[in-house]
Amino acid sequence: MKTFILAFVSAMAFVSSVSAEDHSELMRHVRSFKPMGGFNVVVGDARFVGYFVQGPDRCDVTVFQAAADDETLTVKPRRMVLEIAAGGRNELDAGPDAALAIACTADADALKLAPQGRMKAAKL
Repeated sequence: MKTFILAFVSAMAFVSSVSAEDHSELMRHVRSFKPMGGFNVVVGDARFVGYFVQGPDRCDVTVFQAAADDETLTVKPRRMVLEIAAGGRNELDAGPDAALAIACTADADALKLAPQGRMKAAKL
């Protein structure tokens, strides 16, 4: 049991140090949008195009997702409508190791978008 705990603590220390660096790097890529301000973001294998309107204590987000390299839209984009609570967030898959994080501000007056990398779980 002690071996497991030591391995777990060591793994968490490694993840914490990597996460701090990754976090500051990802924060450089956070973009803010006001209501009806359109966005067009490529993350991983996907392109996300959309906008949001301010709802009562939420952000109502309309997003179209297509393949990042499908500029002629040979494949019909996927349309999603997300109701994100004020102060809440959601993630949309953008490939095996990437996602788009979408956050609604506490006052639901702005939307924050940021690419997310996914770390593979460590094997102990």
